Amino acid sequence: MAERQEPERNNDPMPRRAWDAPLVGRAAELATLDEAMRAAADGTAAVVLIAGEAGIGKSRLTAEAANRARADGWQVLSGGCLDLAEGSVPYLPLMDALHDLPIDTLSPLLTRWLSGVAEEPSPQHSEDAARGRVYAAYLEVLRASSPNSPLALVVEDVHWADRGTRDLLSYLVRAFTAPTARARVLIILTYRSDDFPRGSPIRRWLGELARRPSVSRVDVAPLGRAEVGQQLNALGTFDSHAAQEIFLHSEGNPFYVEELAALWTTGQPRVPEVVRDAAEVRVASLPADDLDVVRLLAALGRPATFEFIQVLSGRPPTELLATLRRAVEAGLFTVDAQTAAYRFRHSLLAEAVRSDFLPGERASLHQVIARSLTNDPALSTGPGEVGYHQAVAGDLEAALLSYLEAADAAARIYAFGDAGEFLERALELWSRVTDPVGRSGKSRADLLSGAAEYAALAGEFDRATALAKAALAEPEVAAHPERRAQVWRRIAWYRLMASDGPELFAAYEAAAAALESTPQALGLARLVAEDALARAIWSQGAEALAQAERALGLAEIEGDLGARGLALNARGCVRSAAGNSEQAISDFHAALGLARSHGTHQDVARATLNLAFDLVQAGRYEQALALCEIGVDEATSMGLALPYAALCRNTAADALFALGRWPEAASQTEAVLTLTEDGEAARMAKQIQARIAVFGGDPELARRLLSEVPRSGRVRDEPQVVGPAWLTLAELCCWSELFDEGRAAVGAGLELVAGVDAWLTAQLCPVGIRLEADRCLSARRRRARTEESAARRRARELAVTAETVGTREGPIGAWIAQAHAEFARIAGGETELLEFEMWAAVRDRWRALGHRYDEAYAEVRWSEAKLAAGSRREAEAALRHSASVAQELGAAPLAAFVADVRLRADLDAAAQPVEDGLTPREREILSFVASGASNRDIAEALFISPKTVSVHISALLRKFGVSGRGDLRTPAALHLPHE
Repeated sequence: MAERQEPERNNDPMPRRAWDAPLVGRAAELATLDEAMRAAADGTAAVVLIAGEAGIGKSRLTAEAANRARADGWQVLSGGCLDLAEGSVPYLPLMDALHDLPIDTLSPLLTRWLSGVAEEPSPQHSEDAARGRVYAAYLEVLRASSPNSPLALVVEDVHWADRGTRDLLSYLVRAFTAPTARARVLIILTYRSDDFPRGSPIRRWLGELARRPSVSRVDVAPLGRAEVGQQLNALGTFDSHAAQEIFLHSEGNPFYVEELAALWTTGQPRVPEVVRDAAEVRVASLPADDLDVVRLLAALGRPATFEFIQVLSGRPPTELLATLRRAVEAGLFTVDAQTAAYRFRHSLLAEAVRSDFLPGERASLHQVIARSLTNDPALSTGPGEVGYHQAVAGDLEAALLSYLEAADAAARIYAFGDAGEFLERALELWSRVTDPVGRSGKSRADLLSGAAEYAALAGEFDRATALAKAALAEPEVAAHPERRAQVWRRIAWYRLMASDGPELFAAYEAAAAALESTPQALGLARLVAEDALARAIWSQGAEALAQAERALGLAEIEGDLGARGLALNARGCVRSAAGNSEQAISDFHAALGLARSHGTHQDVARATLNLAFDLVQAGRYEQALALCEIGVDEATSMGLALPYAALCRNTAADALFALGRWPEAASQTEAVLTLTEDGEAARMAKQIQARIAVFGGDPELARRLLSEVPRSGRVRDEPQVVGPAWLTLAELCCWSELFDEGRAAVGAGLELVAGVDAWLTAQLCPVGIRLEADRCLSARRRRARTEESAARRRARELAVTAETVGTREGPIGAWIAQAHAEFARIAGGETELLEFEMWAAVRDRWRALGHRYDEAYAEVRWSEAKLAAGSRREAEAALRHSASVAQELGAAPLAAFVADVRLRADLDAAAQPVEDGLTPREREILSFVASGASNRDIAEALFISPKTVSVHISALLRKFGVSGRGDLRTPAALHLPHE
């Protein structure tokens, strides 16, 4: 057996920092980054997610991209998330990034935010509104810094990102990648792809980002054999055997390559647990007296300045400097050129050092750190960091107070998710602390209720509900009905925002029961009015009306004009759903007046929104648009951008869509999706976008958007979102002749809204009848008599359903008239008016309302009916007008429909050449004959008489040289005509 070879030693000193070596490989990854940079430089903002395992070279790749950007004149802002475990600092990397900008470019709002100072509280400066203004200011400073030179924002290690950082990054990504956005901005985020447990919120967050347009992902793969060889050449001199061994055991991970190379040059080429071995070797090269500094920095978990390390270690400056120099020379530490802070050369080395801590040693190290941070708070990143070290050190009483202080500090900079997490950490310590109430001045119920509110402000409504329900079990809540009612009301709000109708109503009932158990029961009028409004939103018309009337009576007794306004708002919603728009408008006007004089900001926002929506239902679109503009501005200034400003934008989009102003409608929905991608407002915005896609001829986009609007589960009981989604799917099926899917969509929609929502019922019926009429005519041509009969029967049922809608005014009246006109296409003389007379009435209704698309569609149907009656000249002029409208609107399916009618009517015959001896009309008739259609069926489809069809068939028999109609149905006859 051959002797084992000793590793060949490298006599040249190996570079202490592989960072100094040139980047190896990564051509494909850099190409993706270069493409994103070009797009951003041209004004289309881009986002790149750089993913890979620890040590794979994400930071090295990012640094190369940043250096290239700077060389091309870009501004580069950068920040990194820190592995501070429970002591995470809200927004830290994004705050750090702003320090790269001149201070005079930051607004006063951002300057206060950076210093942790909140705005003075006022009705106009609610927490949610203030957070929105900070986010908008951050967006604007990036946008304002990019016109002269492109700007790159680099945030590394977002697998450690706190909730506030994730929320702000989501906002920036949504804003910059919106279809209408223009900005010379590139956002680069790096993260460990191997660092997520199942169900991790950060994994979900990254998945949501990756689905945005203009977001690309770079997966940094291991280096190949040749690339590892290049890296080793840059690090020193290694023979082929060493290169092969290092490649195999590093598996192409550049950091492992570097560490194995370092081990190899020391004659210790150990392979198992590369990083632990590397850390052991590097630590072992240091004197024993240096180890406490290494362990302190590992326990701290973040970079530290020389002065801070001196405070932690208590060493004289000269001695400490020598220790740090040895740690840098050993390849354990590196020095940040910008901040002069010492840090581990790679986080994996710090993790390896921490993994060797003994339990007592770990607590002792954290105790030293906690004491130093407490003695000099300026050294800490915030009270959350202090609390973390205190908790690990076992000083739970101090940790409890620090976490409470951290929650307040996070809330001051609008990091509500982080604030809630800090309160939950305090709750975890509660039972382990002696006299927590006396020490903190708060009860456990206070912390639970506060954490619930912060969770709700962060959009985590299920979590908020769970925390609030836990508060109900606390003695100081359970024993006091007024406080119990207050908590149940908050739960009702959380369930409203979570689109959970059943739990919402149960919460209101529990709150009412608690109040009614008190002698005075003050506030019951408002509570009942809120319940009525919620039931109206969930289309529980009878129950909502009963509660609204009860609330009006209670408001009279209590003298609560604000509650009266809310009750009128609820009653207006019930009347609106029944189609009584004018009565509803009267209620909403009164509700809005009382809200402004005696109600809350939320009352004002709700009344404005509902009035605007009812103006849309009444066809008073310009008034609705003007009110929506006011509603957006007011809701935003009052801190109610979500949901009310977003819902006002959706209502404006509905009005703009009806008027044929589709690009403006899309712009409104994009503004909504910049604010949020979850919840009712986002689902509504996506449904409107899907409808624009259907009418514009992009069924794939429409289906993708509709797939993001769930129509089952909890939101099944959210008719104002789910009903329109079923309608949009049915409209898509109309243009694609997907009869079964369309019938199912109409049925599902009507099951939800029939009898409770006139607006949606009136829209679903004509779409459903159109589907059935198209199917009936198709089945007739195919001689599928059973299918034809079933389609006609279903159409007749839908016509009866349309009759149940009580009003005939405005758009609702136009849709009902259109439903009957659609049925007239297959009614066979059942209608009193001629078909073209019915379509003329529909067309005139839409024209009066300003619905350009619907008017054009009705005009095409009118043209079909006139062609069938022999009035070709009038029909041709109308079709030219409809084609012009379709082109102007970008309504591709409508344009294709016009072209099909013209083709079937042979209106363009003069321009069509004879092919293979057959005219286009003869080919058309031949296809009908091949499908089994009768002369009558063909005549109806092509707007000609049965006698004319007979003449064409005789000509076909002659040209094909066959004797009977049946011969025309053979494949050979279709392809081999004879002159």
